Amino acid sequence: PVTKLMIVIILPGKYELGAMHATKTNDIIRSGPVEAAFLATDRGHFCPKEVHEFAYEDRPIRHRHVHISAPHIYASALETLELKEGMKFLCFGSGTGYFCTLAGHLVGPTGIVHGIEIFEDVVDFADERCKTYRISNNTEPTASSTESSPDLKATDPGGERKGSIAGPSKDAQEYLKCLRKRAVVKPQYIVGNCFQLKTDANIRYDRIYVAGGAPRAMLEKLSSFLEIGGNLVGPFDDCLLRVTRRSETSFSEEVKAQVRFAPLLNSVDEISDGEERKLEKQDSMEDQSSATSTEMAQAKRRRLRGPMEDLKFARLVWSPKLHRRFPSNFRNSVLAVLMLQKRGRNVPSKLSRDTWMYIFSFCCRDWFQAKLSEVELLRRLLEEETRARKEAEARATKAERDRAMMCALLFQNQCDNNPARSRLLRAVMGFSEDSDDE
Repeated sequence: PVTKLMIVIILPGKYELGAMHATKTNDIIRSGPVEAAFLATDRGHFCPKEVHEFAYEDRPIRHRHVHISAPHIYASALETLELKEGMKFLCFGSGTGYFCTLAGHLVGPTGIVHGIEIFEDVVDFADERCKTYRISNNTEPTASSTESSPDLKATDPGGERKGSIAGPSKDAQEYLKCLRKRAVVKPQYIVGNCFQLKTDANIRYDRIYVAGGAPRAMLEKLSSFLEIGGNLVGPFDDCLLRVTRRSETSFSEEVKAQVRFAPLLNSVDEISDGEERKLEKQDSMEDQSSATSTEMAQAKRRRLRGPMEDLKFARLVWSPKLHRRFPSNFRNSVLAVLMLQKRGRNVPSKLSRDTWMYIFSFCCRDWFQAKLSEVELLRRLLEEETRARKEAEARATKAERDRAMMCALLFQNQCDNNPARSRLLRAVMGFSEDSDDE
């Protein structure tokens, strides 16, 4: 069965803004923050207007070279990434910015969200969408939404409909309140080939998501951007992998699923001739049907102008205005130094306040971050591996039980009038001989 993750509130004649409600069907969304991120982010806001009608369906969207994965893929990726407040996040193949916006809600205003995309017009679209983005306020389904879609009604554990409308979980509601109180994180995007991004010229990240299929030969290159203890999630040779950096030279891998993703492009010239002709045909048809040739010219695809030698993200420089965007340990250290500078007769007082402000502007955001000891790092990695093993065992047990149930239902169709087969069916279902349950 198709996993239902997004619920659409349909009002007479139009979609309601932000009308997407994450459910936890099949345990894809398990945490309140991830659910709240979906509730707060209107997928339609990040879709081109030509395909807006498909924005609220659990399906991938592709228009020209804009490709947005299905919501349940993004939900699974967010749960696997386990983003936390203050983390540094990088997305290879950021597209229209929908996934980066979801990630931004989880890392918070003290986190960093970077995205790299090979098409310049897609980056322009993502920047424009992020500038006009506002957290959705419509997080409760309306009564009229169930009239045309009975699946919106909640069900009890037995499967019978209660007649009420399923709403956000308690954890998601609490996290939504926090989202509305704090500033919206603005992701930073750059145009370029992710395979050309320089490791030594950029920061390292706590979490990385690869939004397109990549050859396994590039796994080492992309994983080199991870902090020690950080995780990368992405499809490599049709396998969704979760890579953990254990040290400067060692990495561990975990296969999460078999998947099919559109490949990451090594350059815009990798577009096939057939797709090129299709894009040109779409452009010519739109030019004929549209009276605003200026808007169409801006929407057309623009090729990259050769390899970019200095491909890197701009570093976040500390200033009093950006003080709140830095981690708590950095903010507390700045305040402590400035307070000591006022008191006199100590080392900080030997320099003026303006001198200290100038010095802080050269400090990176992790300057006051205590490094994990080898024992603490190994303990954290052991906890993650133990949790991953338990989750894998739980999935295997559930899959085995589902398989047994399907076999039993199939067998039931053949043994309604056969007592011997009926007894065998009850044994497969786990019922005793004297049980009256069916």
